[in-house]
Amino acid sequence: MNALFNTFLGEEFIFRGVLLPKMEGVFGKWDWVANGIIFSLYHLHQPWGILGSLPANLIFAYSGKRFHSNWFPIILHSGQSIFFMFLILGLVLGLA
Repeated sequence: MNALFNTFLGEEFIFRGVLLPKMEGVFGKWDWVANGIIFSLYHLHQPWGILGSLPANLIFAYSGKRFHSNWFPIILHSGQSIFFMFLILGLVLGLA
């Protein structure tokens, strides 16, 4: 549950809702790329996953820019979190 609230209220709101609209002035039409890279670097506490998560982070950022809404990145990111939550739960319970 914590992952869902962090995804919704923390990461997506800050990076796509606040930063992405302001980044266009600095990065122009490539603001979504810069946003995706910065979001990947935000996860520096998990250095093994930075490069692996970059494509997903770019998709989250692009969808936020493309649809001028924070809802699509929230849905994508939350879906990813829910998928991994069930995967880990299945592994722990021996179901997978």
